[in-house]
Amino acid sequence: MDSYTCLESLAKRIGDELIVTNLGGVAREWFHLKDRDGNLYRPYMGHPTPLALGLALALPHRRVIAIDGDGSLLLGLSVLPVIGSQNPPNLIVIVIDNETYEATGGPASFTAGRADLAGMARAAGVPNTWLVRDIPAFDSALDAAYGGNGASLIAAKVTPSTRRVGYAPLEGPENKYRFVRYVERTEKLSILKKPKKALPQDVKPG
Repeated sequence: MDSYTCLESLAKRIGDELIVTNLGGVAREWFHLKDRDGNLYRPYMGHPTPLALGLALALPHRRVIAIDGDGSLLLGLSVLPVIGSQNPPNLIVIVIDNETYEATGGPASFTAGRADLAGMARAAGVPNTWLVRDIPAFDSALDAAYGGNGASLIAAKVTPSTRRVGYAPLEGPENKYRFVRYVERTEKLSILKKPKKALPQDVKPG
């Protein structure tokens, strides 16, 4: 399977989940397939899974999905024992593992060799882990992740997609505020500080 086909299968399931994506092709393809206010695109490399974990812990009634990459997760493996320890049942981590650092031109990542991200997650205490190589196995793992108890991680072995789709036409701050406003609206929360009204002494004469 390629990355686009994998994400296409995931997109069919999405309702009100909060989604945090990796950089590069994953963000472009997810924007093309399922752009919505509940998507946070392209945080720094190594950050999608920790951000998703924080959201899942803060909003335990809301499903949160990280769509990460092999290179990104390898940069921040320390998040795996935290997931294993906290074990939020509303968290699903999907690693789009194409065994390369695609955004930097395609040098091989360690998962092209003996490194097994699903095995690392399992050893770190993440209760539900799968390594999948085709769409039927991916769909089966998603079914189990949606219906199971505890945190889940699916390492999806994919070939880099040959479908070239454009970047999301959103600047980082615009995407951030759109995402946070969506969380505020759907969770009935106040997260962003409201601007203060100018006091008389702050108003300068024209």
